[in-house]
Parts: sequence; C-alpha cells; structure tokens
Amino acid sequence: MISPKLEVLIATFGRDGLGRVIEMNLPEVEGVRYLVCCQNPAGENLDSEAAPLLRRPDISIHYFADRGSAVNRNHAFDLARAPYLLLADDDLRYKAEGLRRVIDTFDSHPGIDIATFRAVMPDPRIHPDTEHDLDIPFRFYTPVMFEIALRRDAVERIGLRFSHLTGVAAPRLAAGEEDLLIFHALRKGLKGRFFPADIVEHPGSTTYWRLYDDPRVLRSKGAVFRIIHGNIGALIRYPIEALRSPAGFFKAIYCYIDGFIYSIIHRKEL
Repeated sequence: MISPKLEVLIATFGRDGLGRVIEMNLPEVEGVRYLVCCQNPAGENLDSEAAPLLRRPDISIHYFADRGSAVNRNHAFDLARAPYLLLADDDLRYKAEGLRRVIDTFDSHPGIDIATFRAVMPDPRIHPDTEHDLDIPFRFYTPVMFEIALRRDAVERIGLRFSHLTGVAAPRLAAGEEDLLIFHALRKGLKGRFFPADIVEHPGSTTYWRLYDDPRVLRSKGAVFRIIHGNIGALIRYPIEALRSPAGFFKAIYCYIDGFIYSIIHRKEL
C-alpha cells in the first residue's frame, strides 16, 4: 500500500495481545492501513505470533520495551503517516463499511479535526441522535477510545498526546485518557463533531464497566472531573456521582477526592 488515507492505530501488549489482533480478522480495505504498536517489556521473541499479520502488506507491527496504554498510543501517534487516524484496541471487530465511513466523513467535512462515532457494544451508552458538536456538552455522552478518529495534521499542529499518567498500567489513574485527550484538543482550538454511525463492534465490556468499583477507575473519574469542570464544579458533582456509583457512596467519594488531589499535584502532566 503506497498512500493510505486512514491508519487504524491498534495498541496491544505482548504475546496474548498479538493473538487477539489476529482474532480481529481485520478486513482488507482500499485506503486503510493497520498500525500495531505492541509493548514487549520482557523482550520476548514474538516472530511466530506476528507472522500471520506481517504476511499482509496493510499491517505493520512495532515493538516497544515500555508499559502503559497511553504511552503506547503516543507511540502510534509518532509513527502514523496517514491523514486520518482511528484509535483502536486489540479486541474489536471491524467491517469495511465502517472504516470507509470514517474516510468519507473526513473527506466531506474538511473543517472537522476530531470525528466521533458509535461502537456497537453491550455496555449501556448514551449518544446524541443527530450530528453534534463536541464543544457543546451533551448530557451523559462521552466517547470511548475506539469511537474516536482524528485528522493527523491537527494532532501534530497542537502536539496532541495522551497523558502517560492515565490508562492501563499508569501509576494511579486506570482510565480517563480519551476524556482528557478530547478536552485538551478542544481547548486548543480543534473542531470536533459526533456522527451517528456505527463503525466498529466491541463484543465485551470496556475497562470502565469491568472495573467500575476499582479505586484506580474511581480515582480517574475524580481527576478528570476536576480538570474538565474545575475545582468547584468537581466538588459539586462528586456527591451526585457517588450516589449513582455501584461502588457505594463512601468508597466513591473517597476515591474521587484522592483523584482530585492527584490531579492537582500532577496538573502539568495531565
């Protein structure tokens, strides 16, 4: 493939991760390239696992000796060369029409830097019914990672990257990386819009729903709320969110405040 229009940025980890990428049965689509970033801190020989993927010219694999999903996604940003980028995990199911929809959306909306879509998944979700500008809050709507596509020149223009203190294997915050990415992107002037179209299937629950009562996830919510809504806005929202939390009011409040303090101490990195 000479010049792909869309790169699907797949973040994975180790031998099992490459196996999951193989199970994705990635469709061959004209104009689409798959960029797989695989963290392998143990330095294992993964040639046999990678072989089925490397037989395809539309798939490339890059290895890194570090840890952390946000760090890995930043590797993908650094390596990407296509004009359009789609964030991805290693447990998704794509169809050709969904990937073409991403390309067509950017082609027909030259003023849009961030496009979010719908993923078909078992977790309860709320999306706008029609196209919706991302700088206008929509009650209970936040895109998940693999619903987000970006224009690469806009990403590079503002130096947009994930915070290494968020996501899987981060020190304290196991979630919230996409929320902060979009928040910083919009604050720096990028234009984003939601488009009511299904582009991918996620057969299982996301980290947020699987680990809803994990202190790392609850702490992430507290940190993200403070960054996005400010100190007073977050403190007003915490009791309401804690009442809704399946983790229980007191555990949720404690973790939210912990995240609040953590986000102040590390405000430059977040």
